[in-house]
Amino acid sequence: MPYNPALDGVRALSILAVVLFHCEVPGARGGFIGLDVFFVLSGYLITSLLTAEHRRGGIEIGPFYAHRALRLYPSLLLLIGAYVGLAPILWPMDDRWLSAALAAFYVYDYALAFRELAYTIGHTWSLGVEEKFYLLWPLALPLLLRTRHPVAWLVSAFLAVTAWRYLVAMNWTWSQAYFRFDTRMSGILLGAIAALTHFRVSRHALAVASMALLFLMALPSLPTSNQTEAVTLRITLAELSAFVLICHAAANGRAVFLASRSMAYVGRLSYGIYLWHFPLALLLRDTQPLWITLSVTIAFSFTMAAICLHLVDAPLRKWRQKAWPEVRGVA
Repeated sequence: MPYNPALDGVRALSILAVVLFHCEVPGARGGFIGLDVFFVLSGYLITSLLTAEHRRGGIEIGPFYAHRALRLYPSLLLLIGAYVGLAPILWPMDDRWLSAALAAFYVYDYALAFRELAYTIGHTWSLGVEEKFYLLWPLALPLLLRTRHPVAWLVSAFLAVTAWRYLVAMNWTWSQAYFRFDTRMSGILLGAIAALTHFRVSRHALAVASMALLFLMALPSLPTSNQTEAVTLRITLAELSAFVLICHAAANGRAVFLASRSMAYVGRLSYGIYLWHFPLALLLRDTQPLWITLSVTIAFSFTMAAICLHLVDAPLRKWRQKAWPEVRGVA
């Protein structure tokens, strides 16, 4: 796929919403919907890449797994290592080795759904959702593309997963509906639909979707004991709005705002920002004024994300380009 800076702009908007939410900024109490945008975007990008590869002769699953591991795992391991080293000082009550194992094996999503655990690096639950998608989708997509109506199957799956999340939220606990891969993959499926349909959106639809996302961000967070609305109607509306926004960005790669150099760069940093911002925000927000929490969290997470991008990801990318035949053999 050719590089589309507008999609990085969408990443930038999503990560900024998440950071504002975790710093508890007034007016951004619904910023958790940034994750729904990330899920839809992941579904779109990965499905587009795999579909293009399928059309060229078939999806090579081993190289895909190797590429994802080299892209995502080194920065995650840096975070886990820093957490294990600092936890006895900053978070002495945490079971640091359990948290580290849950994050490293991408199972924090189901762990948080069924147990009360230390949440210092619990934000890696969303990485667990995406990792399961990366593992399963290269196996399932070729079968889907051989059917006569793949989009119809995806729409049916999206409706089924959405209904399942509603059922879980209303009959069990909100945490089971919110964190688990099987209840949160609806956004990923919607992104896959966008990739296969190349849906064109009008300016009116884009304006409505943008207003819906802003409205959802401004809504106050619900009490922890009553999150049913947040994991049902809010998530569905956020996913549908993200679908429209991503379809627009995909068709308008040079959109003035989304594709601006600053937005695209923040989008490239978004994975690192997500990894590094949450433990610090969690540490500061209950003891420090908002302006300190926000400014320190942004400065620290952006700096660490830039370090990961330029000193970890970039060298690994260059190595991968030179040694790709060996990587393919190992995979």
